Amino acid sequence: MSRRYVMAVLVIAALLVGALSVMAQDEEMAPATIQMGGTDELGSFLVDANGMTLYMFTNDAAAVSNCAGDCATNWPPLTVGEEERATLDPSVPGIVGEITREDGNRQVVYNGMPLYYFAQDAAAGDTTGQGRGDVWYVVTPPDVSVGQNNDLGYFLVGPNGLTLYTFDNDEMGVSNCSGDCATNWPPLTVADGMDVSAQPGLVGELSTIVRDDGSTQVTYNGMPLYYFAQDAAPGDATGQARGEVWWVAKPPTVSVGGNDELGQFVVGPNGMTLYMFFNDEPPVSNCYDRCAAAWPPLIVGEGETPTAGDGVTGTLGVSERTDGTYIVTLNDNPLYYWWDDNLPGDSSGQGVGDVWYVLMPDGTVVGP
Repeated sequence: MSRRYVMAVLVIAALLVGALSVMAQDEEMAPATIQMGGTDELGSFLVDANGMTLYMFTNDAAAVSNCAGDCATNWPPLTVGEEERATLDPSVPGIVGEITREDGNRQVVYNGMPLYYFAQDAAAGDTTGQGRGDVWYVVTPPDVSVGQNNDLGYFLVGPNGLTLYTFDNDEMGVSNCSGDCATNWPPLTVADGMDVSAQPGLVGELSTIVRDDGSTQVTYNGMPLYYFAQDAAPGDATGQARGEVWWVAKPPTVSVGGNDELGQFVVGPNGMTLYMFFNDEPPVSNCYDRCAAAWPPLIVGEGETPTAGDGVTGTLGVSERTDGTYIVTLNDNPLYYWWDDNLPGDSSGQGVGDVWYVLMPDGTVVGP
């Protein structure tokens, strides 16, 4: 038994106490930390498990809370226990995580922004904090985020969490779907003059076009985006391959990201840092159960060929795991995320246990 293997077991045992809590919560079907709520006046926005409105503070920075003291009395942060993990309801697209506040409490962040209540909201549905000081606002999902399911892997979703598609009969910057077509395939639209918002780290170019009816439709890399009317819930992708002309809209499987500390490294479709595990036996993955709870594998659908973003020069592949899923590999190294990364560019898993390391775009390990 290698020294690295022993170290990995010890480190994982020490770091993953929280995974047991996550599994216990799953077994009890605990409600998600962040859910979708809304009002007729403001539309849809984020709420907690009890329906209480959540807010963001524009004076905060990404993954940094600047609200303490009297501010935090008036705007209590949404927190989780020391061994808990924040979770998103399936209807809420985006990235959830936690940061440690100066008082030691662990505050929930959504797409990197810390979340708060307003002390004067008395009941679910209250939004008395909206627009306070022109710095406090209810939180809405971006227009375009990254979702997934087990059959297709990662794909783009709208603010309601529903799958987005492209149409082969469209042209770059031109929609050829109107009338009955647009009834079956409703376009993703934004208000005239509004910028398109995206989940942090999303790779690709979002823009808009003006449709024949005057509405403003969102495009991804030039192609108009649509929903499918028969998709009923997040994760549904019943429009995939319809008529051999409708396809889920997909970002690259592996792209180039980075930070000042480590330089360039590979990231997943959601822009989050990817890692390799020295205790794997390439291309075989040896990370399951509690290990996989902390280091979620980058999964694609059966038969799917992973795609490389600009600058990824290593060789991508796929390896079947014992649970029947398919993990993406780079130069035969299976790829994983780390549950303590909150935002694209985070690399807090680098060097954990002396067995987890990021990979450069050519597949070289950034390690010891």
